[in-house]
Amino acid sequence: MSSATAAELVDFVEAFGRYLEPAEGRTLHVTERFAFAHDHAHTWANVEGIRLGDGEVGAAVREVDELVRGTTAKRISWWLSERSTPADLEEQLLAHGLLRDDADHLHAGMLLTSEPPAVEGIEVRRVTTLEEFAQMRRLSVEAFADPRLEQPTDEEVADEWAHTVDPSYAAWIDGRMAAAGRATFTRAGVYLTGGSTAPWARGRGAYRAIVRARWDAAVAAGTPALAVGAGPMSRPILERLGFEQVVQLRRLESVRSVDGG
Repeated sequence: MSSATAAELVDFVEAFGRYLEPAEGRTLHVTERFAFAHDHAHTWANVEGIRLGDGEVGAAVREVDELVRGTTAKRISWWLSERSTPADLEEQLLAHGLLRDDADHLHAGMLLTSEPPAVEGIEVRRVTTLEEFAQMRRLSVEAFADPRLEQPTDEEVADEWAHTVDPSYAAWIDGRMAAAGRATFTRAGVYLTGGSTAPWARGRGAYRAIVRARWDAAVAAGTPALAVGAGPMSRPILERLGFEQVVQLRRLESVRSVDGG
């Protein structure tokens, strides 16, 4: 069991940015009002653990815009939950120009504190070379099939690899990369992001294998807990592995930083 308390683990699922440690290449801005996190060369950033007072929403949007300015972030995910304030936060953020994509709005904030099953017959390990990282990035864009996502250029991939903070893990079936995902280490546990499986490999255990690899990494780090914001595709798999939903997450998006605006 993680050394973090039950309450801390729920906080961790809702806002893992509050539990991050500073790192080279990472922009981290944590206050009582919200936590903002962005890693250099990534095209996304996150705003979490939002606790704003009446009349503070507009100022928070402007503050995040300033934090994003000059970074590589193009899309900023604002993660809301039933714990966020004020009560009409979503409506106020939409009124301040944020966007809601109904297909990518509801996510299950899930937690695992017990060992998931091992997966036999699949090679799974940490991504250790630029070539593997580039392959992983291509796989991720293909797997998500999101028209808003573009394949990164070779230069963008190299820049991201050179400044990477969090490790990635991949699974291979018959010598082909089948699935991959990132692991963000914090003092409470490991947060899972970017989990994706190639269409040809689905149903063969590759996704489960990279979850288990990241669990083993969390145990080795002394923080045996995994958290994830799961969409409708991954949630049933994660539930079968023992993950439990502890908070409902709602995602809004800001694109104000594109072109520096």
